[in-house]
Amino acid sequence: MDPSDTVAVVAGKFTARAIRFMGAGLGSNLPGKLARRFAPTVLTKLSEQAKSGVIAVTGTNGKSTTSGLLSSILRAAGLELVHNKQGANLVAGITASLVESASWSGKLSADYCLFETDEAALPLIAKEVKLSQVVVTNLFRDQLDRFGELDTTAKLISKGILENKTLAILNADDPNVSQLVPDCPRMFFGVESIKGREEKPAATTDGMGPNSMELSYCAQCGSETAYTLVFYGQLGHWSCTKCDFKRPVPRIKASDVEVGPTGSTFVLTIDDRQGDAVVPLPGMFNVYNALAAAASAASLGVTIETIRQGLKNYQTLFGRSERISIAGKSVLIQLIKNPAGASQAISAVAADPSARILVAINDNLADGRDISWLWDADFEQLAGHAKKLVVSGQRAEDMAVRMKYAGVDQENIHAESKLDKALDQALDLVQSGETLWILPTYTCLLEMQKILKARGVSLAGT
Repeated sequence: MDPSDTVAVVAGKFTARAIRFMGAGLGSNLPGKLARRFAPTVLTKLSEQAKSGVIAVTGTNGKSTTSGLLSSILRAAGLELVHNKQGANLVAGITASLVESASWSGKLSADYCLFETDEAALPLIAKEVKLSQVVVTNLFRDQLDRFGELDTTAKLISKGILENKTLAILNADDPNVSQLVPDCPRMFFGVESIKGREEKPAATTDGMGPNSMELSYCAQCGSETAYTLVFYGQLGHWSCTKCDFKRPVPRIKASDVEVGPTGSTFVLTIDDRQGDAVVPLPGMFNVYNALAAAASAASLGVTIETIRQGLKNYQTLFGRSERISIAGKSVLIQLIKNPAGASQAISAVAADPSARILVAINDNLADGRDISWLWDADFEQLAGHAKKLVVSGQRAEDMAVRMKYAGVDQENIHAESKLDKALDQALDLVQSGETLWILPTYTCLLEMQKILKARGVSLAGT
């Protein structure tokens, strides 16, 4: 560490403490920005002190949960980590997490740095940090006003991996992911089977499939892909309609998957080893997050027994399938931000017969200004929901209209733009044995965190 790097660490640590002391936030970004002004090399100098390497987790959905699951596994293996668990996943936030973990003299004690990384930030991070591996969860449309179409996001991720020809750990079931960086070392994970569902010819990605299915094409000949099994969106067992190119065979697999409203079970296979796995999180999307984490850990030599232990003992992160109690009532908070993620969250809600619902939608810059994604999310799964639900946020009225067109009885839709009032109204609806599912966009989640903190309830990491 140069003297300027040490000064940068001290300045960042003082800033973080001051922010938290004044109750002005978590100090997860500004300290990193300030540290980088003092020393542009501080991210490089700190990250290279990790004894065994640096792991980046990226993709459209599941970055936070996948990195959290991986953190649980690696800690179960007795490893020491630096992890940006508060979810600040741009360059400044990642720098801030390192500054926070370093000593005042700039010394870092860690086996691995584990970074949830924004897709667009990955190439920038890769220029400053020697990445050991990059885990890619999936690729869906997300904040069109920021990312554009999928090919732009795919190019950004590829650029970050190619910077150092890093090991890529890829979702075999997503053709938009599994065809990335063929010239780099790659390792695949995927789902083999769901209990009670057989393989059969399914839709191509020509617009005739599920409404969260993204277009995908063969990297060899450019033809459309087709499916014998679809799990959600464009994730499934795919192959080219013209040539023999198809889904790669994954080394890390989930078989006999059973998804429930509070968690999932499956048979985990890593090479020639098998064992039953439990993930205490709802939804098929969290099975994929668990597989991504398991694949990363397996590539580092962690045993299947330790991986299963880490998955089972996972504690949720801020707003990601996070369970809390408010005034003695059960509440589950699940961030939503794009069609695929929202559709999967809605599936989990629909599978819970005791669900009460609060959906909170903002359109601030951090949420994405374009809310047309609401019409691509599968809210139709709630058409048979016979209980009153509440919609809130800056776009409460838009969400109410979307629920009406989804088939929810208009008499069961209550719109309240003020989130604190909406929360109270939703909680009043919760009866004994029921759970209130809160589905907020990002800035609604931050507002909810402040509301709950004022009531003496703390969310994870806050």
